Amino acid sequence: MKIIEKKDNKIIFTAEIEESLANALRRYVNQIPVLAIDEVEISKNDSALYDETIAHRIGLIPLEMQKVDEKKLPKLKLDIKKEGLVYSKDFMGDMKIVYGEIPITHLNKGQELQLTATGKLGLGKEHTKFSPGILFYREIVDVKTEKDCPKEVIETCPKKILRIEGGKIIVSDNLKCDMCEACVDFCKKQGKGSIKLIPTGKLLIAVESFGQLGVEEIFKKSVDVLKKDLAEVSKKLGK
Repeated sequence: MKIIEKKDNKIIFTAEIEESLANALRRYVNQIPVLAIDEVEISKNDSALYDETIAHRIGLIPLEMQKVDEKKLPKLKLDIKKEGLVYSKDFMGDMKIVYGEIPITHLNKGQELQLTATGKLGLGKEHTKFSPGILFYREIVDVKTEKDCPKEVIETCPKKILRIEGGKIIVSDNLKCDMCEACVDFCKKQGKGSIKLIPTGKLLIAVESFGQLGVEEIFKKSVDVLKKDLAEVSKKLGK
């Protein structure tokens, strides 16, 4: 495993694992319990947006993860009369909002918006508002060029990873190749030389967070939930 890029909300790394396992981890990102707004009770809405539209926007606001008491669910309240945009930072209550500059609606002079939002833990497979982020991957390939490969092929690569050095076509970064095969198709049409994309058996994996959890935590929790389900299956098969 090798880390290629790491930011607060994104990590990219290479790993030698089967695609079936990577796909299972991708799916299990939506099996991680995540806190989100589940119900919105609107007392007053003078804005131009329907109640349903405002409730939908509020439901998709990322919330910081915290312990939730099922007997006393956390709430956020909004009571605003000011003219202008209403932002997610205007909410007050038991939960912390990750991004405070998310616009909810606009109020004109004299208009008002009053509501109470209730949060709960849920899974991304139930609704996207409970999704902590995304995991995606692709296979890494070696790009091999023949000596008589036409030099014009470098212009066909959308990733611009082909260049001429010492009169030869070389590949600057195999990791950037997304196997679009534009270069392969060009060589076939020209009938000169060829470019081959050879699988390496490695995957380039990226994990992006929507803000509720860190990227490393998303990956670890995805692995943990998958292990738990596999252990349960193994236990039942052993009976």
